[in-house]
Amino acid sequence: MVRVRLSPWKRLEPVDSSKAFGEFLATRSAFIAQKTLYGYVKTRMGMKYPEMFQDDIFIESLNIGKWQIYAACLSDLAVFMAAQVYARNGDPKEASAIAERHYADAITNRFQDAEFTGDAKGLVEAFGNRLALVDWNYAIEAEGAFKESPKALVRWAPIDDELKKYDREIVENSIRFQWQRIRSDFRKAFDIDAFLADWNRLAA
Repeated sequence: MVRVRLSPWKRLEPVDSSKAFGEFLATRSAFIAQKTLYGYVKTRMGMKYPEMFQDDIFIESLNIGKWQIYAACLSDLAVFMAAQVYARNGDPKEASAIAERHYADAITNRFQDAEFTGDAKGLVEAFGNRLALVDWNYAIEAEGAFKESPKALVRWAPIDDELKKYDREIVENSIRFQWQRIRSDFRKAFDIDAFLADWNRLAA
């Protein structure tokens, strides 16, 4: 996974095509996954944080965790972004198709790193199962779509389970807070008319 940094001073690129939609999805999901996972681990490890990178078992657990959390972030953000299209046209089938296509593309293009040892096909299938149950009206607003990433952060962070019991609420709220900026940025950048024109052209 490529490290992503978002500058508050950098101009937002318009999301006006399928390619731009996919790029926003992949990069913002990576940013949230990295920021929240490494932030949680660093806070919990304290002064021992740098030393832990000499521990092969810790590094292996961290690598497994970051890909699982990234996949969960992609899942949540893909549903939210597609829900904004649903808000315009009220078509759940099209919203599902948009979410599924861009999620699958992100998995195919971003999960080829040798560090990823999971089941890419299984991730895509699990996302398809999620889409079958999505309430698109609920997913349009605020945190409606963001159900998987908070749980994944707690589950996959390489922190002792006994400590996680005390951390769960704070950690889940931390990732929910980080998503606020991403939702705001997408709403500002999304040119839905241009996107749909491109999407329909590709589907023709």
